[in-house]
Amino acid sequence: MAIRRMSSTNSVRVAKEIEEAILSGQFKPRERLVEMDLISRFGISRTVIREALKRLEAKGLVRTVPYRGAMVADVTVEEIEEIYFVRMELEKTAARLVLEHITEKEIQDLKRLSKEVERNLREKTHQMIEKDSEFHQTLFKVSRNRYLSEMIDSLRTKAHIVQFNAWSLPHRIEQSIVEHREMIKAIEDRNLNKLQKLIVKHLTFSKESYMSQLKGGDLVNIFRPPSAQKILRGEARKAME
Repeated sequence: MAIRRMSSTNSVRVAKEIEEAILSGQFKPRERLVEMDLISRFGISRTVIREALKRLEAKGLVRTVPYRGAMVADVTVEEIEEIYFVRMELEKTAARLVLEHITEKEIQDLKRLSKEVERNLREKTHQMIEKDSEFHQTLFKVSRNRYLSEMIDSLRTKAHIVQFNAWSLPHRIEQSIVEHREMIKAIEDRNLNKLQKLIVKHLTFSKESYMSQLKGGDLVNIFRPPSAQKILRGEARKAME
């Protein structure tokens, strides 16, 4: 019984570490997750590895292919369209609940977290994607509806490759910093229309940039980065005045 509990504990830990490696891009979409390599990497048994991979398959991060084994899941064009349609509706609903429930302390907590995200983004640390996700998770938890925030988080995880792809685009970091600041400002102003528009813009950019890449389009032209740079330069000038 104790051995079984230990195996389950280890599989949860290993699943979490593999998930972090997938979300950070260490393991790429369609990359094979070879059992012997994972056993060597984590120093645990084949049974634990298989349990961990089953957990990740249930979350949509891993797929098992006959005669090939487990590999990092990819998403099709149809899946992206469906996921982002649902995400936009859920996140707009969550935005309304956030404005109904958020406290001044929670706004200040979001501001502190936003600054931490900015630092990680600017320095391009290995935690930058994790910290960005933490910002959005923290925001939607304020909705006070755990089922809603869990569904949003689950869909974000399923479409991880879309978000990861967006970070590789020119000026995306600057744009993301601006969007986070604008979201907090809309929350402070209790401006639901503005907040919902920012959420849709944030999601649409990631989706359309990835779709364009799949279709062989020009990713850079989807987004006009100078606007973000101008905003940041303007804020810098104000701070110096």
